[in-house]
Amino acid sequence: MKRIAYLDIIGGISGDMLIAAMLDAGLPLDPFHRELRKIVPNRFQIQVNKTYRGSIGATHVEFPACGGDDERMGWNDFDDCVNRSELPDRDVEKISSIFKRLKLAEAESHGESEGTTHLHELGIIDTLIDIAGAVVGLRMLEVETLHASPFPASTGMSSSSHGKGASFAPATMAIIHESKIRVRVSETNPPVGESITPTGAAIVATLATFKPATMRIGSVGYGAGTRDSDTPPNVVGLWLGEAMNQDHDLAETAESVGVELQTDTVLIETNLDDMTGEELGFATQTLFDLGALDVWTTPIQMKKSRPAVILSAICRGRDLDQITKGIFAHTATLGVRVRQLDRLVARRETAHVSTPYGPIRVKLRFVGGKVTHVAPEYEDCAKIAIELGVPINQIVHSAKSVASKYLE
Repeated sequence: MKRIAYLDIIGGISGDMLIAAMLDAGLPLDPFHRELRKIVPNRFQIQVNKTYRGSIGATHVEFPACGGDDERMGWNDFDDCVNRSELPDRDVEKISSIFKRLKLAEAESHGESEGTTHLHELGIIDTLIDIAGAVVGLRMLEVETLHASPFPASTGMSSSSHGKGASFAPATMAIIHESKIRVRVSETNPPVGESITPTGAAIVATLATFKPATMRIGSVGYGAGTRDSDTPPNVVGLWLGEAMNQDHDLAETAESVGVELQTDTVLIETNLDDMTGEELGFATQTLFDLGALDVWTTPIQMKKSRPAVILSAICRGRDLDQITKGIFAHTATLGVRVRQLDRLVARRETAHVSTPYGPIRVKLRFVGGKVTHVAPEYEDCAKIAIELGVPINQIVHSAKSVASKYLE
């Protein structure tokens, strides 16, 4: 079952807030600390405290300085730490991607070339811990997909070594713009000051998706920012759980009913108002011959009250190209609609039964391992009816009567 997580960005997001939220949600501290030592060059501590932001109980983390100015780092220093680390290759790839995004954003915001920007707040070992910690922590929590809420727009100003600035730092805004991150703007109690740090923005932009998800929540953690505000509370929430998408729900239904779930089918439809019945019949049979699972027409009324039909076809995903080509070749359509379908399908088998009129094939439908319906093959019954001059309904009734033994 797929394990996912959701970032509820209530008051903001930074690297240390995400780490705090993961620890609050159940990430074990000591194993996490040991993993980070595989990439952080100097000894470091993780100081964990329980606190409140507003009415929300949360975890706050700090990384006490352990080397003063010796810990100042440049882009090359970060790259060396990543390349020399003993972390799994997949972790290294993600960490490198986050630094790449951060490096490009810093260069764009300062009008410089990539990697030449002079680091101030970012040039400390905490940045490495924040970025590596986000990747390592999510991996240890076995999160396959991270979902995130939109970023909250804040008001007021931020402060940095460059001086006073906008609430979104230039690098943060560059990441938001480049990654097309959604931002929610509220007139009621927006965050004040810098709510989204460049590091936090780079982490979320690289690791998270903003697509909706349905999940069964297992645990929830909250990471607190250093600023103690409650309008809104300066926290980020992390919900851990299992994906509960439609496929999962249908899988349970299929198992309960005793049928098969097929998720690789496609519905193709088009509206037609300028074809004869014979032409539609020919197109329908052609689509069946091309591999369509089912084809049908539905009467509709189009503009100017013209009578028309919807031509619908269901096929396997692998047959989509040839079925679509068939529709364009044998109808007057100017376009088709395509939708992915999930189907619950009963298992079917064919049996042969002996009747007073001769052998006839019968389709058997299985639900939950048992035959629940029998249907004589029309072509067999029609052929015998013509040959013997007997009403087809008598032949069908006879075949059903003999095949009823499968229903016992």
